[in-house]
Amino acid sequence: MVAVDSGRFASAAPDVQYGVYGNWPRIAISAVNRITSMTSTTFEKRLSLSSVPLVRLNEENKPDGFASGALIDYGGKRVLLTVWHATRDQKKWAVQVKYESGKGTLNRVIGSMNFLVKGSLAKRSAKLESVDFSYAIVPPDLVAYRQEIGFPEIIKSEVPITVHAPTLLDVPALGENYGFCGLVLPTREDHFGKTYIERQQRVCHQLSFLRTEGDSHYFSLPIPHPGHEHFKGCSGAPILSEKGAFVGLLCGGDTGADEIRAVSTKACKTPIDILVGHI
Repeated sequence: MVAVDSGRFASAAPDVQYGVYGNWPRIAISAVNRITSMTSTTFEKRLSLSSVPLVRLNEENKPDGFASGALIDYGGKRVLLTVWHATRDQKKWAVQVKYESGKGTLNRVIGSMNFLVKGSLAKRSAKLESVDFSYAIVPPDLVAYRQEIGFPEIIKSEVPITVHAPTLLDVPALGENYGFCGLVLPTREDHFGKTYIERQQRVCHQLSFLRTEGDSHYFSLPIPHPGHEHFKGCSGAPILSEKGAFVGLLCGGDTGADEIRAVSTKACKTPIDILVGHI
């Protein structure tokens, strides 16, 4: 049985906030862990726009933590999906929307988040276990962007990140190609009184489905697992198939087995149905 455990981020801050910092994402397509251009396959391009960047903001509205998430339209609501292990600290997490020249980086503070625990009514002695999943209703106009930014403060291009429309019924299948995307390896530099943050956009594809255990799906990587730091910041990114299935959110991995793990969105469908009023 899955129970809804609602937590609130400790912030009374307004929804829209600007941080005086810039973002310079670089692109890495990681089927074979190489840097390349975005003149790649349609699937890789779709993955590159599949996840929204999440940032934990400090008192100066500068990021000191990073994760990923997915925006979905479901049941007439716009909902943010991400993972519990990244957002459980109940600090001020926000969707990083875009950089605006002369203002800084626009963030939309998420506010109230929901977390899940599971247990059995048949076993009174059983302990409740956290499910690596968190979610929240967000404003219906919330959209984030991938930008190409030149120095200093020149926005060369921007493309809206996908707002998905999943059924939350998809499950992975053997023999299909899966992938995900997130921003990783942040570096900071201070120039002219501003903090500039560069992160690599990591697009990983050619994942193969292995098995499902409980609430988790397991996928094999096409290369030896390069270490958790390689994917730090991708937690919460949606796992998509080349055919368009939305099957889970990235939540961990095993360097010894060259695997990554995703929490199943189908397993978490009922709490989201409750959130949007389906049940």
